[in-house]
Amino acid sequence: MKPLVILFAFTLAAGYSLQAQVSEQTRKMSQGANNALILEIPNADAKLVADVWKDYLKDFYNAKPKWDRKAKEWFADNADITAIGRGNTVDIYASAEDKNNGTDFSMWVDLGGAYLSSREHPERYSEAEKLLLRFALEVAREKTRQELEGETDEMKKLQREMGRLKSLNERYHKEIERAEEAIKKAQQDIVDNEKLQEDMLLQIAEQEKVIEGVQKRLNDL
Repeated sequence: MKPLVILFAFTLAAGYSLQAQVSEQTRKMSQGANNALILEIPNADAKLVADVWKDYLKDFYNAKPKWDRKAKEWFADNADITAIGRGNTVDIYASAEDKNNGTDFSMWVDLGGAYLSSREHPERYSEAEKLLLRFALEVAREKTRQELEGETDEMKKLQREMGRLKSLNERYHKEIERAEEAIKKAQQDIVDNEKLQEDMLLQIAEQEKVIEGVQKRLNDL
């Protein structure tokens, strides 16, 4: 079967753009080789995509995919997706693999004996494409949210560093104030000391006169 490809681009307000490409091909999975819808999501790793997929099915379709560690697949049993099941529940298998700086996401839809394909179920297939493109938008939103969270954390670090620098600046100013006060005190101490030295010189001079007088009396004896 020749792959069908749809290219869908999202540009979010935050400036993050994501191009999601959907194609169709037969791929191996836990139930054999079956027709799958392939969603190529650049700039998003497989872990992020898998986490969003789990929440996406739960939040939008009330389906609870479980992780099959052995098969490395997500499996949602009896998912009630009206546009695809047309009154019946469907089983959805999915896997995510890191590839070329992005994620290669595969989704198989078991309609109950047949796997969804564009040839056999064109209208249902179109709805499945829409499901995947909405999913790609959720991936873009989550990636942008995480980027915003990361940038917000970085801003908090910068703000904390700014607070530290302000505290240091205040401490330096206080140290300067204390130093200036110490300088002023030392300058006054110098003035006081010089005045004391002048007074002491006068006392010494007076004492020298006293000594000279005593010496003169001694010499006269």
